Amino acid sequence: MNFKMILRIQSQALLTFAATTCLPIVYAFYYFDGFETPMIFGAIGASALVVGTIFYRFGVGRFQRAPLAESATAVLVMYPLLAVFGAVPFILTGWLLPVDALLETVGDLTSAGLSIMPSNAPYVLRLWQSSLMWLGSLLFLIMLVTVLPEVSGCFGISLSLQGGQGFSAIIGQMNRMSLRVIKVYFVLTAVSFAAFKLAGLGIWDSLLMAMRCLSTGGGDYFPSSTNFYVECAAIFVMLLACGNFLLYHRVVYTLLPPRVEFSKIFVTRFKQYCARFGRTLVANAKYFFANEEIKVLYATIFFVLILLTVRMFADDFRLDENESLHRTLFYIASFVSTTGIVIDGANQQLADFDKLFVFVMAATGGCIGSVTGGFKIVRVIILFKITATEVQKMLHPRMMPAIKLGDVPVPMRTAGRILAFFFLALMTMFICAGLLSLSGTEFFKGVSMSVACLSNVGKLPGLCGAEDFRALSIVGKFLCMMIMIVGRLEIFALLIAVAGFNVRRRRSNW
Repeated sequence: MNFKMILRIQSQALLTFAATTCLPIVYAFYYFDGFETPMIFGAIGASALVVGTIFYRFGVGRFQRAPLAESATAVLVMYPLLAVFGAVPFILTGWLLPVDALLETVGDLTSAGLSIMPSNAPYVLRLWQSSLMWLGSLLFLIMLVTVLPEVSGCFGISLSLQGGQGFSAIIGQMNRMSLRVIKVYFVLTAVSFAAFKLAGLGIWDSLLMAMRCLSTGGGDYFPSSTNFYVECAAIFVMLLACGNFLLYHRVVYTLLPPRVEFSKIFVTRFKQYCARFGRTLVANAKYFFANEEIKVLYATIFFVLILLTVRMFADDFRLDENESLHRTLFYIASFVSTTGIVIDGANQQLADFDKLFVFVMAATGGCIGSVTGGFKIVRVIILFKITATEVQKMLHPRMMPAIKLGDVPVPMRTAGRILAFFFLALMTMFICAGLLSLSGTEFFKGVSMSVACLSNVGKLPGLCGAEDFRALSIVGKFLCMMIMIVGRLEIFALLIAVAGFNVRRRRSNW
């Protein structure tokens, strides 16, 4: 196995992690009189910088392509490595025990939002939580366009733009695509920040909520829970996080103005750009909403909203604060995006009929090119089309129907692997639930925790009264960490890494 490639990927992740510590350092210097808290985050950032530099030094080599087994191994090692550094502030400040701090950090990096932190924790730790959530989703997006297509591209990721996005394992093209995705992520973060700022939040709260909602991290913290405009801003950002970031990449880069060159024809070029901007905006809007996965996503949200509204009116027209229309849309957006934000513990007050749809939406997730967890909508679409195709074959044995996503045909090999992924996801869920029950958890609570960790929705067990992960045993907490990492990166990354290691070992023994 090429360990230099693995060290190179870990070094890039650690250097990015070191840059993330700047945000809590700035806040701590601005709002704290002493230097203890800034020194903690500064020491962590410096340590990550030193270790990342050492890894970069030993990971030097000429790499033209990213090998499959090494890519899968590097992805699996990255989250535990970052979790060790990210858990240090929670431990040194005395708010969490070491195992709880690791569970909290893994939940933040995988955007699960497990809510281990006490409600009276300092604001700087809340900001550090949000930074870890934002960083974890950024790293996931970078892997989505570089490593993951090579690891599990045949399981639906290659359908993320319905044939419009080409993936490559060549290092130069991977780096170029990573830079573009980072720019798009920063643009969407700025848009989310502006939405919360216009809703009336302060600068730090706007930044904190923008990072939590865009990364689908969620958690317990929600400022101004009675502010209608803040809830509308959260709905907008969470629905934005549900969408396909590769589609956003296409839209943003086609709308960017050309490079500014001050010359005699500058005014003429600016007029040409303004004239082209309107046409491009309309064309991108049509292209965006013509995506079949996007249409199914918003149609599902609208259908569930209408269904739950009918249920509320049938229930003696009882419309309190928790069952108003905008609050219902808020929870739909919260769980379909796997953000899992709830206000004032309202998930315990949901009717059983509502809990069923919330559970299904959270397990499904958003688009396959998004940072949401879950099974992903495009795979559900393919499963329904496979079923319809088999029914047509039964009625017309000589018929050769084709499975299409939009106008792009889906290879039978990809459709078969999506079926295998569905079966493996179910098996993984029940195996993890059984392991959690062996560690001392009730089986039904273990099932809800297993689905929550695999779908990266930490608030989902609250529907079954099993929200407190701190009550788990040490073995159960480590199991939850493993399940969250596997669920974030999908089980095939683990299988490919183990299979690649075994193949290399057998070859060496031979």
